[in-house]
Formats: sequence, structure tokens, C-alpha cells
Amino acid sequence: AMTPIPYLFFPGTAAEALSAYARIFGSPDPQILRAGEAPDGGLPGWAPDAVMHGAVLVGSGHIYASDDPEARPMAGACVTVAGRDEGESRRIFDALAEGGTVVVPLGRTFWSPAFGQVTDRWGTRWLIDTEEAAQG
Repeated sequence: AMTPIPYLFFPGTAAEALSAYARIFGSPDPQILRAGEAPDGGLPGWAPDAVMHGAVLVGSGHIYASDDPEARPMAGACVTVAGRDEGESRRIFDALAEGGTVVVPLGRTFWSPAFGQVTDRWGTRWLIDTEEAAQG
């Protein structure tokens, strides 16, 4: 089946962000391919330790990332994830909010027991929702 994969660009902080996402989502360490690992001694114009491509498992999907010195914070898009229950959604939201900016505080809505929006310290915008149906 076709599964969309968000591909995020960071201004030199891709490895740090992917490692944090692995911890937050309880995933294995991210796969990271550095520019210096490219054939012939690396990629012209890239620092050897820059992330050429990275991937982290999030639930049954992935987030891909790369370093790009011209990367700008996300605009017009969010990565959306849903916790199994309100407690998991709160844990994820709070972890992403550390050093970031809460846009919509996590709380009950007419469609969800816990929904919120946060921009994390690396500039990634997140919508956090909850799988369990809202109760009354």
C-alpha cells in the first residue's frame, strides 16, 4: 500500500531531531547516512557529518529527514500523530513542547479527548490527537 512519508529538512540539526523523535516515540535509533559516507570522499559543499538522509520509525510509519543549510521552519504543514489514549498523547505532546512553542494547548475537543498543536525546538510543527473516541 502507498504510505506518505513526511520528509523534514533541518539547518544542521537533523540527527539531533531524529534521535529525539526516536526517544519520544519509543522507536529504535534512527538510520542516518552522513554526507561523508558518499563515494569519492563525500558530497561537494556538504560537511562530512551532515545528514544526507535519515529515517526514524514512528508507529507503523516513518519520518525522513536531511540537513539543508537553507532549511526554514515549516509553514503550511504539520506532522500529525495520534496517541493510543489521553496519557500517551500528553506524554508525546509534553516531550515535543520541551524547548518548543505550544500553539494549541492539549485538551478535550468535541472530536477528541486530547488534541493540541506544538512547534518543537527544531521547528517541526505537530498536531497531536488521540485514537480513543471522545467520551460524551
